[in-house]
Amino acid sequence: MKKLAFFFVFICGFAISSKAQLKKPVTATIATPTVQCGMCKKKIEDYMKREEGVTKVNVNFKQKYATVTYFPDRTNLENVKTAIANVGYDADDIKANEDSYKKLPTCCKKPEDQ
Repeated sequence: MKKLAFFFVFICGFAISSKAQLKKPVTATIATPTVQCGMCKKKIEDYMKREEGVTKVNVNFKQKYATVTYFPDRTNLENVKTAIANVGYDADDIKANEDSYKKLPTCCKKPEDQ
């Protein structure tokens, strides 16, 4: 019986300690000055949902920023910005990937490139 009680206490302690190690999600606001329309919003949101560690994405194309919630133990802010740049849009100080930008529809490109 003592062994069973000890085992139960051990399992409970292990469960509590593993729960304490989970990090809370972080929310960041990223400037996306090249976002032009609803199609841009959809492209970024769809792509970012597949990114590891990202739990929530909301792009405001009128005010030109993206709010991204992610787990810091799975990704970091630089990876999130790079992922947005890989879709073809500027993200804070990271410029858009040129090849991805060229593949964007005309309405999603900068006004000077249309």
